[in-house]
Parts: sequence; C-alpha cells; structure tokens
Amino acid sequence: NKRIAKKGKKLLNNFKSELKNTNGIVDIRGKGYMIGIQLDRPCGELVQKALQQGLLINVTRGDTIRLLPPFVMSKEQTETLVNKVTQLVKDFLK
Repeated sequence: NKRIAKKGKKLLNNFKSELKNTNGIVDIRGKGYMIGIQLDRPCGELVQKALQQGLLINVTRGDTIRLLPPFVMSKEQTETLVNKVTQLVKDFLK
C-alpha cells in the first residue's frame, strides 16, 4: 500500500532526524512501518524501561530496537512514539 509506505518513510525519517549525531547509534533502518534502531551495545533492558512508559518494543540481535507500530496511528500518536522512543534511547546512551 502506497499510503503505508509513505507514512513509514516519514516515520523512519523522523527517527533519523531526532537521533542524528547521537553517539551510540549504529544504524536506523526501516521497511514500511517496521523500524530498527541499532545501537553499539546490548540494550535488552530497554524492553522493560519502555513498558514502564507505556511503550511496547522488542530488542533483536541484542542491540537493535525493533518497532512495529500499527498502521492506524494518528499524527499525534506518531509524534508521541518518536518523542518517547527518542528520549528512551538518548537516556540509555548517556
């Protein structure tokens, strides 16, 4: 679906913009609405920290945050997701 691809690309670009120049980020990649944020260290503990903030994330390969948000998110929900995950990652990498 072209609409989902477009929204997914925008979501990916939002994460890239918010996390650029953040030490500890190896790569930020995505396909559709699936986003991966690879860090330079193990980050499994972020799953629990995210849950405490009402976020459901997964960590794969031990160092990559995987996000699979729903296609039906509003603009406000998307902004909240980007802001919360960005802050979570930045706090972890301090």
